Amino acid sequence: MATRADPIGTQLWSQIERFCAELRRRGLDIAVTEVLDAAQGVAQIDIGSRAELHAALRCTLVKRPHHGPIFDEVFDRLFPSRPAPRAERRADALGGAEPVVPLGEATEPDDFASGELDLAAASDQDLRFLADELVERHGGFDQTARTEKYHVYRVLRAADLAALMAAALRNAVDGDEPIDRRELDRRLETLRRLIVESVRAHMADIAPDDGLAGGRVADPFDIALAEATSAQLDDMRVAIRPLARKLAARLRHRRQSQRRGRLDMRATTRRSLSSGGVPLSPAYRRPKSHKPDVTVLCDVSGSVADMAGFTLTLISALADELSRTRLYAFVDAVDDITDLIAASEFAIEPWQLLQHGKVIGADGHSDYGTVLHNFWERYGRTGLSTRSTVIIVGDARGNYRPDRAEVLAEMASRVRAVYWLNPEPRAQWNTTDSVQSTYATYCAGVYEVRTINQLTHAVEDIL
Repeated sequence: MATRADPIGTQLWSQIERFCAELRRRGLDIAVTEVLDAAQGVAQIDIGSRAELHAALRCTLVKRPHHGPIFDEVFDRLFPSRPAPRAERRADALGGAEPVVPLGEATEPDDFASGELDLAAASDQDLRFLADELVERHGGFDQTARTEKYHVYRVLRAADLAALMAAALRNAVDGDEPIDRRELDRRLETLRRLIVESVRAHMADIAPDDGLAGGRVADPFDIALAEATSAQLDDMRVAIRPLARKLAARLRHRRQSQRRGRLDMRATTRRSLSSGGVPLSPAYRRPKSHKPDVTVLCDVSGSVADMAGFTLTLISALADELSRTRLYAFVDAVDDITDLIAASEFAIEPWQLLQHGKVIGADGHSDYGTVLHNFWERYGRTGLSTRSTVIIVGDARGNYRPDRAEVLAEMASRVRAVYWLNPEPRAQWNTTDSVQSTYATYCAGVYEVRTINQLTHAVEDIL
């Protein structure tokens, strides 16, 4: 390992120059003097420490907060963390203190997602181990390498963060020690970040130059939520209600400026009396404007949870432009959360839905068939009418359980229309346990909504 007195090696200096060139191409303003500052900073650290290298380069090269995510992405590609082989990681874990996660031969990452990992007690090392295992098994790198967001999405879907959260909450209820919500939130975000970092390391091994051709600083509302950083999600939560107000203004203007209706002969004749019977000023019957009655049903499990939170907040903020709004959330149980959303100042976070809503039933895994049946029996039969528009948000993955599509068919026959918003990439629909095409048969429209802009366009189109 290099010492603090060691000069920067030629190979490292070449990599830093390449790193700075890539940052410039991605929109960061980096002068030659700042590159020299970075070199001086790196000369003062232990270059064997990736964390110290990251801190030294970030301190000298990043001047604006919104450039941080771009810096992290390029850094992870050019200076990837190299996870140890699986056997080595297991040996390290077994050689130390008793691990939180059982590490026997039968242990699989899917078991972790089922709740065997005690998230409330897991250390950062446990989370890194879990992230590396999940990426190795579920990243899809045995196939042709695709985009970073594709591999991240596969892993987040397998990780099932909602199940981990549900297990932690159950352990807190059963145990004697209260759970620290902020710490639990931090660990979930740490796991998400470590998964992204591990995916980038694998992609660097497969194709070191692939994926560095991104454009300049992107609109945050065009960022796929499955790969957004914590800071980006926070910015979106603050901005979602102002965005909703702009959308409400557009809907109001559109409703008030509807095209003139049919010619009103009686009123036109009365007007023509002042011009000798010549109809110089025709009168029209303006069509009556109706505010929509909207019911939203959102899956808040796994990697679709963030999109569900933003959808619920957006619809809630449009309440003045809607005649009636009811909001529901589910994992394998369904609950009315209209009041909870209305009380939230910004976009509601997934953990709030899991904690305050009765959305987790038997095992905390998505069950669309059971949820559709329970929703229709408890709320739909009496709460919906032919004026109701139903919007369902979810990936249509029911873990191979009965889809109960006949319930959705009955619902569609009793309401104005049913629309489906799917946060998955369209290419992933109808794969493995997805039954999107089955449900789509009874929907007036199915939309891909992976970004806030896609969500806004879909809601505007529906309303």
